[in-house]
Amino acid sequence: MWIIDAVGDLIHLSPAMAEWLGKSTETDESQTVQTVSEQWVDALRPDPSIRFRGHQTRQITLSKHLGDSKGLGESNLSDEALTAVAHWISLGNSGYTIGCVGEFLRDSEVPLSDWLGEGGLRQESLLRELIAKHQTSNARTADILLAGESDAAVLLRRRVTAATSMRCHLGLFTPTNSSSRELALRLHDTSAPDESLTVVDGALMDAELLEAYAAPAIQSINQHDSHRSNATLLIERLDEMPDDAQLKLSQWVEVFGDHLRLIGMLDPASVVDNHSHRGKPDDPLDAQIAELTHMPQAVTGIAKPLMNLMRAMPITVPRLKDRREDIPTLALALLREAHRSGQPQKRMSDSDMPRLGRDAMDALTLYPWPNDFDELAEAMASALGRVVGDRIGRDHLPLVIRSYRVGPRTESEQEPEKIENNFRIESLDEAVQKYERKLIDQAMEASQGNKAEAARRLGISRARLLRKLDG
Repeated sequence: MWIIDAVGDLIHLSPAMAEWLGKSTETDESQTVQTVSEQWVDALRPDPSIRFRGHQTRQITLSKHLGDSKGLGESNLSDEALTAVAHWISLGNSGYTIGCVGEFLRDSEVPLSDWLGEGGLRQESLLRELIAKHQTSNARTADILLAGESDAAVLLRRRVTAATSMRCHLGLFTPTNSSSRELALRLHDTSAPDESLTVVDGALMDAELLEAYAAPAIQSINQHDSHRSNATLLIERLDEMPDDAQLKLSQWVEVFGDHLRLIGMLDPASVVDNHSHRGKPDDPLDAQIAELTHMPQAVTGIAKPLMNLMRAMPITVPRLKDRREDIPTLALALLREAHRSGQPQKRMSDSDMPRLGRDAMDALTLYPWPNDFDELAEAMASALGRVVGDRIGRDHLPLVIRSYRVGPRTESEQEPEKIENNFRIESLDEAVQKYERKLIDQAMEASQGNKAEAARRLGISRARLLRKLDG
């Protein structure tokens, strides 16, 4: 037996299924799932038609060549394949699907004790507990994403709080990745917990495919003859959705009204990089959304009616480079989460969690984070797996982070020198002394009064720093 979540990821593999696949069951369950190749996971996913009927049966073939090639040498490859009849059942509006292989009996042939006894209710309880655990893990990641005391983090929390207090169309202005997807799922679960959710990838949809993949949401709205229910459609990469699919989406919103809620995810980075703001706005997000709204669809990639819906409750997830003061807080929280999830199984309690050294924290703060929050989470998990002892240093971080250095700006980035004809100072020595004192004060503050650390930051000896402080 196995479980597929709402976005198509394999999240659970029973010991019997792992044994059938030839995967070791001696390791942690999450590690067993990670060893299953993407080709096998694709074969274990149900067809989109399950959205219509709620269940599905078909034959699957798992090639040993595809499943075992990951991490094995050429001598271990073979053409042997596993073939079986697979059955899938959709778990209502949760988006989760249970799959299993084997021979099945009619309901009337199943003993009553199996339905209501130890093998029935207990198994159902375990499955519900597993799904709840997965959803809780996603919620924790979203909570970490909202942490921090920077202005950008405070603004993000305020908008998320507002979005979760009502049911309305939401626009997530952020690249589609693991963390932004989990934030979108949390927004839905909090604002409309009993409402069906359907997830589609806008970049892969044309009008015909959109009708097929969004069918569960449309059917949920029309399931009652006397009245319509509500449903939510989460569209990833909305800005890359073809025009005919956007037109179909706009028509649905017009027909179903408030019964169909949209949560759109779009990345405005390419547009913002090519168009500068006029003046300095008080709220960068409002200026960004306003600018996108006044741009034609050829530039934004989004039709005007859909853009207006995304403006109903716009939320932007700030990049790490725009909230560097939050990186220490986020890094510690992600380190604690990686430690809690038991990725390195040797670590079982918070007292065993290693601390982040100052050199590691400086490297994390300096790094530009091109892949943003997800890259920071992967860096913390990687460092936790490599560390030996109670301190994570710079050497335990991924190579790309620990080797990063800030280089000089190119000539095109250099700001033109401003020549002032009336430039004059009273004393060069006095100006140098004031500037030197300013740098020393900054170093002392950054090192929290530690003179040896301040000297290191200034690139001078401790004795020389003491002489300057005494002077």
